[in-house]
Amino acid sequence: MSHRACSILSWPGGPDLMAAIYYERFDVADEGVPRLVGAHVYHRASFPAMRQHGIFMCGVATPTGACEIERVQAPFHVLLVPLAGEAELFQGDDIWPVRPGQFGVLPIGGQRGFRRVGAAPMPHAWVMLRDHDRWNPLQRDTPWVGATTESAALYEAVSLFQREAARANQGESDTLAMPALDLLSRLLQRMLRTDAAVDPRLAALQSWRAAVLHAPAQDWSIERCCARLGLRPAHLHRVCQQHFGQSPGQMVFELRMRAAREMLLAGQKVAVVGPAVGYLEVASFSRRFRQHYGIAPSELLSAMAG
Repeated sequence: MSHRACSILSWPGGPDLMAAIYYERFDVADEGVPRLVGAHVYHRASFPAMRQHGIFMCGVATPTGACEIERVQAPFHVLLVPLAGEAELFQGDDIWPVRPGQFGVLPIGGQRGFRRVGAAPMPHAWVMLRDHDRWNPLQRDTPWVGATTESAALYEAVSLFQREAARANQGESDTLAMPALDLLSRLLQRMLRTDAAVDPRLAALQSWRAAVLHAPAQDWSIERCCARLGLRPAHLHRVCQQHFGQSPGQMVFELRMRAAREMLLAGQKVAVVGPAVGYLEVASFSRRFRQHYGIAPSELLSAMAG
């Protein structure tokens, strides 16, 4: 049985986005509710930090019956990424097939939609992308299709993020929702090749991250990092949150802990590893390592020996 619905919805506004009215139509078989996560509290699950990454909603589904969704003047881009089966984007009588190894984009505005075609199930990920500067390269006059090798990775990232956001909504404190969102955001930018359009400093930021990982013992204070990148502290904090989902200090700490773990796994002693990643006191290094990984460096070495 198919479920047909027509609705007129108000796009929630915010400090950087005025409210908008749009129309959407569903013709979807009753196969249960797909898993999704949205940026507003009335979504189940919800995770408001999505807004900072330019994402309004995302989810995964595997329709085997009717699946056709159409929107009129929607104020967001829609990204469709099938793993199997076949879909098609449509605008009036024009269609654009979307197959595994491809992604489809329904740009903001217009009267556009997508549907499942053929008899095969269509497992897919979908993402609604806000009207945000980072997604400006997606805007075109008609729907369009691109090639990608990231389909499975994006599907898994959306699925993981939804599950972790659901755990966060249940009040669990040990969720990975923020790292999962960061991974999803970076995969989207890599798939859509929008990194350079988002911030021309991204290459410099990535080079900086690589330098921290290569030489974790160096002075990576905010002042030194700002001088290296030619940014003010507030700007550095903003672009780190935008691209990596962390503050500069959090990122340096995590990279130091990652370097330390690799050195310990290579068999180096705790007394050597601590100073090698910027800690003058071994006790301080051991305490921070335990806080981060849940195990002391000496315990990790003992477990390896065992």
